[in-house]
Amino acid sequence: MPKTVDREQKKDMILKAAMRLFARKGIAETKMEEVAKEAKIAKGTIYEYFKSREELLNLAFNYLLVLINKLVRQRMADAGSPAEKIKAGFLAYLDTAALGIEDYAQILPDLWAYGIRERVGETEIAFDLSWIYHQFREQYSEAFKAGITDGIFRDMDTDAAASSITAAGDGFYLQWMADRENFDLQKAADVFIENYISGIKR
Repeated sequence: MPKTVDREQKKDMILKAAMRLFARKGIAETKMEEVAKEAKIAKGTIYEYFKSREELLNLAFNYLLVLINKLVRQRMADAGSPAEKIKAGFLAYLDTAALGIEDYAQILPDLWAYGIRERVGETEIAFDLSWIYHQFREQYSEAFKAGITDGIFRDMDTDAAASSITAAGDGFYLQWMADRENFDLQKAADVFIENYISGIKR
């Protein structure tokens, strides 16, 4: 009896293979046939799932954004107080191991550049990097508002606060990618978020 192939599972396998290559070689140097080889499928099979290289790029990055958002949202939902939610969300974004993607952080520079380029360019690729930032800001803003309502946090512009902590996460990644040997990402993130939360408490 022939083995049943789960199309979504196979599509995920191809997307993860593409991201591994992006991390090792970068977007510009990654070819469709290389992705097929990495995913251990025939070259022609990949076109049964992705009609073009551009579609593969688009869906690979969207796949990554969905994974990041899911992790952050889950960690924040599992946390108790508003302060714990903010800490959990911030540290989840910087948890490079939890996503299960090989050298995930190496993909980020290409992700940022690609997302910005597609937003200002004239392509048909439906990739919008602003979506993930909107998701983060919305989740943080809700936690800030809850903290103010509960009397835990002092009054503040919650949208601006949400934007600042979202931007801080990217800043940590940039510094870590530039100097991994001398920058302890998790330790620095822990210190920062503890001080950040202390600073906004009443």
